[in-house]
Amino acid sequence: MFAAHFTKQLKKASLMVKRLLSASFFSLLFVSVFAQGTVLVQENFEAGTTLPAGWSQTTLASDGGWIIGDPEALSSDAFGVPAHDGNAIVTNDDGCNCDKSADVLTLPAANLSLLPSAYLIFDLFYIAGAYQGDQEILTLNASIDNGVTWTVVKQFDGGTDWHLEAVDLSSFVGNANVLMNITYNDGAGWNYGAAIDNIRLVLPDNVLRSSLTYAYAGRFVDAIPAVIDGYDKFWTGDHFTVEGSMANDGFVPITSFTASWTKGSETVSQTYSDVNIPFTKSYVFNLDLPALASGTNSDDYTIAISNINGGADDDASDNSGTINVTVEGVEPVEGRKVVLEEGTGTWCQWCPRGAVMMDFMHDKYPEVAIPIAVHNADPMKVTVYDTGMGTLISGYPSGLVDRADGEWDPTEFEQRLIERMLIPVPVGVQHNVAYDAATRLITVESILHFNQAMNGNYQIAMVITEDDVTGTASTYRQVNTYSGGAFGPMGGFESLPNPVPAAQMVYNHVGRTIFNSFTGAAGSVPATNAAGSTVSFTSTYTHPATQDVTQMHAVTMLIDMASGEIVNAEETPVPFTITGTNEPAIVSNMEVFPNPASDIATLSLNLAEKKDVQLRMIDVTGKVVYEANLGQLSGDQQLPIRVRHLNAGTYMLSINAGGEVTTKSVVVVK
Repeated sequence: MFAAHFTKQLKKASLMVKRLLSASFFSLLFVSVFAQGTVLVQENFEAGTTLPAGWSQTTLASDGGWIIGDPEALSSDAFGVPAHDGNAIVTNDDGCNCDKSADVLTLPAANLSLLPSAYLIFDLFYIAGAYQGDQEILTLNASIDNGVTWTVVKQFDGGTDWHLEAVDLSSFVGNANVLMNITYNDGAGWNYGAAIDNIRLVLPDNVLRSSLTYAYAGRFVDAIPAVIDGYDKFWTGDHFTVEGSMANDGFVPITSFTASWTKGSETVSQTYSDVNIPFTKSYVFNLDLPALASGTNSDDYTIAISNINGGADDDASDNSGTINVTVEGVEPVEGRKVVLEEGTGTWCQWCPRGAVMMDFMHDKYPEVAIPIAVHNADPMKVTVYDTGMGTLISGYPSGLVDRADGEWDPTEFEQRLIERMLIPVPVGVQHNVAYDAATRLITVESILHFNQAMNGNYQIAMVITEDDVTGTASTYRQVNTYSGGAFGPMGGFESLPNPVPAAQMVYNHVGRTIFNSFTGAAGSVPATNAAGSTVSFTSTYTHPATQDVTQMHAVTMLIDMASGEIVNAEETPVPFTITGTNEPAIVSNMEVFPNPASDIATLSLNLAEKKDVQLRMIDVTGKVVYEANLGQLSGDQQLPIRVRHLNAGTYMLSINAGGEVTTKSVVVVK
């Protein structure tokens, strides 16, 4: 249910101090002063594993509903509750996979008749997730007529860690018998669950409290938008961004504050005004750091918040922190491209993250990034490609970067691309792509230019991708756990429904074929290749009429069979002809006649200069059916080619003149 990578990103919660009170839960007793206001009573579930006196529950679940115990012990694979310093009360729908549509936990009655105001505060771990379109819901409900009628006081948002919830009970003040319950509803599906701890009734105060809850540096990805950390290299002249979070820990709303970074004697500040940050909520801010120079850049920065509502809060000791930024400014190597293969599927609830990051990589690095979406268990699945990916990744979405160094989350693709772009280029990759509209045949002549000797087992794999793919069937709808924003922004998916209807979905970079296996074509590259030599290989794909060739790209990948890595690659639109430099083409006026041919076809062309010439004719399976080395030629040439022995069909005729490859389709009839 949770993607493996996302589960790994869950942060462990901070441990919180708990105090066990001997008073019954909602008697009106002033017993202690907590971090927020005056705590009247509280329950922390440390007295045992049975419900405290005055508490009750009803449930349709076979596991007993709400259970008290160690939260980690009450976890399951997809609902991993972080530790919380002792017991909590938990309902786990993932672990039970039973009917939790009405897990109702009822609190003892509260006497609010003498209070000027009141809040119910508790620690909550709750995802607010959805699985296969079924949305889980957690609410606080209240009744002042002894349970005859109930009012939904609050429906809770989700998160990825324990967090503090505060519910204003002002509308119930003056009533001597206020009943409240917390109800979990799994949406009649197989969902996650909820965990609660440290419930307390609080009389609020007017003390201003704020804190810097975290700060870290990384890349600001505007497509999400969010700051992603983990980078240790950046292009020179690029900027790091600090992301920080300012939390309101008091009842007084925060309407303005200043965030700053300081390095030595230099301080840069930014003021945030006209904000409205209520109790328990946070505000995320971003600050740019100076541009990177070449070489290692290592500095300590102090990140601070100040001028809270134009002044200071009651305790400034938690308003700053220090972060260290160590990163290397680097320059990319010319001639290298990087293949990003992402495992995805319309059924995959976290895969919108992959779609957003693949588009981001394509848009940010159009000259070097080659994104390929490898679909699983949906209408865009290509079995041979999906099967190969499945042996190298453990979850969705995750992917491969040049098939090197294991699998990566899509948010890590940029970091890995920067690393790969520093590797020297042992072989240049080009290709010519021809298209026959009558037969829908795409022919790719892949050309390798060896910058150094490369001997061993290498293979060429050709992939065709398609953008702007849509479908009307329900299987084209995209499951979307980011809907509603519980897991933060995700490129606009937070504003879309779950699932996103097929009519609203457009899929890009869809892998349509890989020729002729996940690791390419055996024998496509000689075992011995001298420095300066050139190799070419032809692959073909006849696309279905339902696919749009105007949205297609051809990808040539050279794969090292010993390591499995992609050595280098190329991507171009369909069709495409190598233009190289501004020098005139060697081959011009290339024609084949008659075409179709049944006996002899004549290749007519002009060679601008004397070059070694090789001819090849390739069938639709990529097999070379005719090959000739013609030696050095120049000027106008009329070259006869016998085709009478060939089966009827479409063939690709390729001429290599001094490393410049030009292709032409030939139709053989009987």
